[in-house]
Amino acid sequence: MKKKYLSLMKDTLIFSLGSFGSKIILFFMVPLYTNYLTTEEYGTADLVFTVAQFLTPIMSVVIHDAIIRYGLSKDFKRENVLRVGYYIIGVDILVAIALGPVVGLYKPLTQWKWYLSVYAVISIVDSIQFNYLKACGKNRLYAVLSVLKTACMASLNVLLLAIKHIGVRGYLLANILALCLTDLLVFIFGKYASELKRSEHDSKLLKEMLWYSAPLILNNISWWVIQSSDKVMIEYILGPAMLGLYTVAAKIPALINVVISIFSQAWGISSITEYEDSNDSTFYSTVQRMYLFVVCAACIIYISIIKVFMSFYVGVDFRDAWRYVPLLLVSAVFSSISSFYGSLYGALKKTVNNMLSTVFSAVVNIIINFMLIPVVGIWGAVIGTVAAYFFIAIYRIFDVRRYLHIEIDWFNYISNCFIVFLQATLVSLDLYTYAVSFIALIVFLINNLKYLKQLNHRFRRKN
Repeated sequence: MKKKYLSLMKDTLIFSLGSFGSKIILFFMVPLYTNYLTTEEYGTADLVFTVAQFLTPIMSVVIHDAIIRYGLSKDFKRENVLRVGYYIIGVDILVAIALGPVVGLYKPLTQWKWYLSVYAVISIVDSIQFNYLKACGKNRLYAVLSVLKTACMASLNVLLLAIKHIGVRGYLLANILALCLTDLLVFIFGKYASELKRSEHDSKLLKEMLWYSAPLILNNISWWVIQSSDKVMIEYILGPAMLGLYTVAAKIPALINVVISIFSQAWGISSITEYEDSNDSTFYSTVQRMYLFVVCAACIIYISIIKVFMSFYVGVDFRDAWRYVPLLLVSAVFSSISSFYGSLYGALKKTVNNMLSTVFSAVVNIIINFMLIPVVGIWGAVIGTVAAYFFIAIYRIFDVRRYLHIEIDWFNYISNCFIVFLQATLVSLDLYTYAVSFIALIVFLINNLKYLKQLNHRFRRKN
């Protein structure tokens, strides 16, 4: 097997240990949240994080993406890349101090404005420092500290919610304190103090990193629109209780996002190194087909068990949320496709194209949310999310293939997506859930049988 496949598999395994461990811990925290927070409290807490996620790309200039791209580049000293990241952190602290009173003007957040400001800064520090670990090839340390961060967050949530019963304040403090602790550990074990001592100010690098990351500000804001604007609209139109219900439903696709995030972290590194070395289109094509198969298979399995699972996974007040989950899982499939091609934008340094794809998708999302949420409630947000991710996936497939030759078996591609979509729709309507899911799985395997045989033969030949 070629070295690049081994490298991708190795990185995927390492990141899976970190990401899967972290996601599993967070996944099992949802019953705690739904039993110790009311739907209104959970909606309020989620609103704080949602607004913070809107502000962080503006404050950080999305420099953490440039940390990865230029940290892996052979043209600059890596420690100088970290220095640029800390320039941004210094500016962000000042911005956060000025931002608190402004955020407080929005009545639902008045009480929580400083929690939001602190969380935004700590999140930026977290993304910069963790991405620099990946740029340095310290993937094992990245994985260990990722799990530690989530374990710390879970422990603090248990202490502050289940034992101390502090409610929303405890939920916010648990997240902030966990990030502070792990960011300190990253700084120590990553030996960032010595890295900064060796670093020098590099004006050219600073300009290039800002030029690279600046278009990603609008890109990340657009992602926020796709992922979170529906939450703000639900809170405004339907109230915090409905937001709490939708937030729980949106947590379940995090299972698919485990697959996406694990692979994307490894793929982001491999796509850059492969592009700079040999730019082998066969590598891209093979990985793309394998990726789609795994994500669709995971989605079919999750959809088939979601109704039963939700009956004991969440508190009684949140159980109606199961109906919204299947189609949100479909949106996760399209998200995975867009994520795959988004990493290739990074390798190509086509951040403007990346931005445009996300902006157009965000516009689609806002229009559908605005039209449907007042009419059909939470279903409007679900439909808007699926449509937005479908649009961005299609856009990126055709756009990236203008620069890279990636072979696509369109019949297989479309069939896989259609099988998942049809199963999700019927299960959401509660029509013969188990029979539909069984048939969907069998048809999916038959549809991919030829590809699996080819893949097995190809890998055996390379060994």
